[in-house]
Amino acid sequence: MNAFDRLNDWIRDTESSIVNIVSAIAPWLAPLAPAYMTYQHARTTLGFPEWVAIPGAVTVEILGFSTVSTYLAFWFHNRKNSAETKKAPLGIVVFAFIFYLSLIIVSNVILDASGGAKWAIIVVRAMFTLQSIPAALIVAVRTQHRDMLHALTAEKESKRKVTESFPKSERLPIVVTDWRKLRPQLTAEQVNAIAKESAKDIGFLYGVSERTAGNWRKYAKREIGK
Repeated sequence: MNAFDRLNDWIRDTESSIVNIVSAIAPWLAPLAPAYMTYQHARTTLGFPEWVAIPGAVTVEILGFSTVSTYLAFWFHNRKNSAETKKAPLGIVVFAFIFYLSLIIVSNVILDASGGAKWAIIVVRAMFTLQSIPAALIVAVRTQHRDMLHALTAEKESKRKVTESFPKSERLPIVVTDWRKLRPQLTAEQVNAIAKESAKDIGFLYGVSERTAGNWRKYAKREIGK
């Protein structure tokens, strides 16, 4: 490789690094303009003191940023999980985003378009008053989602431990769930394994519902006389 090739590689690497840095910083700068407009209207039109207008404008933009981020995180999670009980609540996040969007449009556009009309000021004040509701909802659903992810992780770990605790000779691929059709496929060792484990662990191991696993366990225990 000659000097020109090395220079060309250096330029491409540098360009890529600069683009990555700019791409990482730009999203955090995007809320500055609407936050400033919200601050200006809060100070001039609504008459808020500066110590209220600044955190108020920042809070509105944080609500919008966190809402979009939460929606995308929940959407990607739901794409990977088909079970309804494991889906994140997108509806609440959409409601919070609509509220944020309405507050921004009313406070930064409608106030100017109406010439600071009294009705517009009342609407903006009402929305500022109510913004704690969608903010609290976002915090609640994020907490719920985090707890659900922890539960899913614990469930996978439990399933892994149960699977590892079963000797390979006690495992079998499940084709049917009806015990009468399944029993001819089982060895005595497998029947004993099903009888001694809990319904939850059997369900984890063989990929069947806990109810089905409970029926298997009942039949297995009856067969071995326990």
